[in-house]
This record gives sequence, structure tokens and C-alpha cells, in this order.
Amino acid sequence: MLTTLVAVLTSGCLGHLYEVQRSELERIVQEPPQARGQDVYAVQQFVIADSPPPAAGWTEPYGAPPSGYSMGLHGYWVPDFYIGYGSPYYDPPPPARLHSNHHEAVPVGSTGSGGGVSGSTGGTSSGSSSGNVGNIGNVDKLLVAVVVVGVAVGVGLAASEGARYEGSVAVHPHHPVHLRHSSGGVRTVPLDELTPEHLRGVDSAVLSGHEGAGMWLRGAAPLNRKGFSYQFGAGEDSLTLPGRQVARSLGFRFALGYYPSKKFGLLVDSRLQSNVSDKGNYYNIRLGLEAQWLPLSLWRLHLGPYVGGGQTWSAATGGTLPTAGGERPYVSVGALAEFEISTRLGLTFRWTQDWLPTAGPTTRGFISSWSVGLAVY
Repeated sequence: MLTTLVAVLTSGCLGHLYEVQRSELERIVQEPPQARGQDVYAVQQFVIADSPPPAAGWTEPYGAPPSGYSMGLHGYWVPDFYIGYGSPYYDPPPPARLHSNHHEAVPVGSTGSGGGVSGSTGGTSSGSSSGNVGNIGNVDKLLVAVVVVGVAVGVGLAASEGARYEGSVAVHPHHPVHLRHSSGGVRTVPLDELTPEHLRGVDSAVLSGHEGAGMWLRGAAPLNRKGFSYQFGAGEDSLTLPGRQVARSLGFRFALGYYPSKKFGLLVDSRLQSNVSDKGNYYNIRLGLEAQWLPLSLWRLHLGPYVGGGQTWSAATGGTLPTAGGERPYVSVGALAEFEISTRLGLTFRWTQDWLPTAGPTTRGFISSWSVGLAVY
């Protein structure tokens, strides 16, 4: 998700490179060489990501396909089970012509055999009716600016992650694999020649859809929250005032945090509410921590509770509102419903019950709110 944020801020876009984690590489090398390309878990990368040196083009096979192979796009030999996949999502480049007479089980490129070829390195005061409310007009302008920036970043992230592919891809068994070493070097090895020894010091690998015999996208993975998350939304928020008055209006929520697992996350949470009108001026800012847990899943719908708490700063004056200002703690509990849009994007609905433990006898201690938004993972 942090990579996505950088890409959004630098106008990056999605490209043809797909990252494969080391754990997936360790699984793949345990499979028979001819079956290694059928199901590879990979994540589409942005064009700002470091691109490995391109692998050399494959040569065109000579003669009829051997047993178990059929002629694919551009004359490449591919295992028979690939034929049912249809045309690859990324078309392969036309192969170089090979004039010498040879018979290979798979197309042979200049990546070499055996070990492969080395590439380059590269609160309102509850019981008081007065207080220092500050300049509410200036605070309102500041909150508007924060909301505009927060929404813009959120929309950019949601658009990027909504289109980003993460899931199963299929490539030819001999597809070039660009291994990224912790030292910064990159080494290219054919997939069917990959061994555990090749993975020493390797952090991850990259597959290019523009190399080999192309790439098939076999199906996106279910919603995966694990990792960093940015969440934003809007709805009805509430401010409690002396005299048991309640100011309800449009409020915005922004949160940034981390999910150590696919169902549990911890976030820094903020809620912003403001109003400047003839009926009264006020603002309400909440900042705290929140824990989310979504254990229930019904198809694409995920359900669970959340709990949080922190500090609130608010002020009100003018119109029919009492003049009041200050800060106080709050505790929130609520229910969260999330509809899965893609592997890293969810549409969320939140219902919140806030408790203000320092509320005085003339101020409500409990108040509810709701919002709709997006969660980017």
C-alpha cells in the first residue's frame, strides 16, 4: 500500500511487471519443472518500480511439437493444459527465427541452461457554557483543506488498487524469472531451471508479461488486508453541547494503520466535523487509536466489531448554539460491514457509538454516528 501511495503521488501507473515473493518461489521450486508455470501468486507492480534488465528474446522452435505440447500463439510450443487458458493476457513478442536444426522440449532462449545468466546490478467542556473557542472560521478553513487532501489521496489509492491485479498468473514453464538479491543484484533464470540454490540471498522475483510466451491472468485473489491500510469516508457525525443539545452534520473520517493478519488491524483514526452558518459555528476533531476485527465472511461481505479511543477537541458559538469549547477523552465501539471490491479494496459501512466519560449533567454522555467509505489495503 505504501508503494501505491508513492505511485499515486508521483503519477505512477500499473505496468507489465509482477512481483513474486520469496515464499512463493520456495513453493515453486518443489514442483516438477513442467508444472511450475501453471499457478504463480504474483502482484502487479507500478512503472516506478525498479525494472530488471530485459531477458533476451526466445528463439522459434524447429519442427513439430513434441509429445504433450501444442503450438501456441506466434508458434511457441506450450504444454497442452495451457491451450484451455485461451490467448494470454499479455501477448508474447514474435520469436526470433532459428535456422539450425534442433529439437527441444521447450523453446530455448539466450538465458542459457543450467544456472541461467547473470543480469546487471542494479472536547467540548461538558459542564461549562463558556471557554476559549478560538477562531472557528480559521479552523474550519484548515479542516476543509485537510479533507480535500485526504479525499484526493484516498481516491487515488482506491483507483490504483482497484485496478491492480493480485492473484494467480500462468506463464510458460521456461519463462524468465528475474531474481532480486538483497545485495541489489538481479539474476535471470528460466523458471523450469530454478533450484533452491538460486534462491540464496534472494528477496523476491519479477515476471514480465512481455517476455517468454506471454502471461495469463488466472483469477484475482480474495480480499487481502494484510499490510498497511488507508481508510476514508463520510457520513453523519455528532457533537454534544451543554443543555443536551446535539449538532449533527456531515463529518469525514481518515485512518492509517497496519493489519498484521487478514482479519485484525490497528489504525490511527481521525474524524473531522465542522460548520459555519447562521445557525451557529462549530468544529469537532477526534484523534485516537482503533482496533478492527472482521471474523465473519458471507461471500464478499465481511462483518465485525471495532473499538477505539482518544481525545476530542471542539468548540461552538453563535446562532442557537451555546458558547463552549475545550477537550475531553472519548471511547468508541461500533460495527463494521465491508464489501469486497477487489483484492486490496473494500467498500465500508460503519456505525459508531461514542462515550464521553467526562460529560456533565447537562451534556449527553453517549452519542452515535455513521459513515460510508473505502478501505485500501
